[in-house]
Amino acid sequence: MVERIDFDGEILAGAPRIRMSRRAIITGIAAGTVLPFVSSCTTNPETGRSQFLLMGDAEVASMATAAWSDMKSQVPQTSNSALRNRVLNVWNRTAKGAKRDHEQWDVAVFDTDDVNAFVMPGNRVGVYRGITELTENDDQLSSVLGHEAGHVTGRHAAERMSVTMAAQAGMMVGQIAVASSEELSKYGSAIGALGGAAVQFGVILPYSRNHELEADRLGVDYMYNAGYDVKQSVRLWELMDAQSKGQRPAEFMSTHPDPVRRAQELRQYINARGYAMM
Repeated sequence: MVERIDFDGEILAGAPRIRMSRRAIITGIAAGTVLPFVSSCTTNPETGRSQFLLMGDAEVASMATAAWSDMKSQVPQTSNSALRNRVLNVWNRTAKGAKRDHEQWDVAVFDTDDVNAFVMPGNRVGVYRGITELTENDDQLSSVLGHEAGHVTGRHAAERMSVTMAAQAGMMVGQIAVASSEELSKYGSAIGALGGAAVQFGVILPYSRNHELEADRLGVDYMYNAGYDVKQSVRLWELMDAQSKGQRPAEFMSTHPDPVRRAQELRQYINARGYAMM
């Protein structure tokens, strides 16, 4: 569960390293390991988009079990019953908007200042106190939770792991080719570093950002279905932008799109869908 490959080299000393950890991808970082799965493409019924998947939801959920248990045992959960009830009430209403209220969900509210929330395969949702304090109303909290539900219906964990596994397999094939070439082997470290950066910046991170934008859109759909004010999803990202200014990396180096871009795209989506006029 903790295998990884690091791509490093002086030529890219300032670039982030790729750490291909199966536990890390499940907890939100694009990573994986090479396994002998047969690839397949399927159409997601929620989005209508064709997806490259190497494994099913049940397999990914099983892999996430230990990571979720670790999280719940290591990070304190809130003792504030009013806060927990607020999160659960908004979650239940939003999940109904996503037509997933009939499923079993494990929703944990962690008592830390982190301005974040996440979802793990297997219907596990983590919400930090910090994000509940940033939100100004339940509509904005529904935007957060709808986004997380969007990751589930979008099957993003399985897709991200599948793409990363395929990319890593390609890297390993390339490394073998380099090692078998007398000329190329002289530059093995530099080629490995460049190849790792190409995978990270050209494949993994763009996939992650596209997943975030898709989850934003799905979250707005679920908000609308649940009767929440979808305009508040745009306001949420304006708040996130103000909160994180000066702390974000350039978008091309990030797993998440810039908050300003997210607000703009949501505004356009809301108008296009006729949910509201902004």
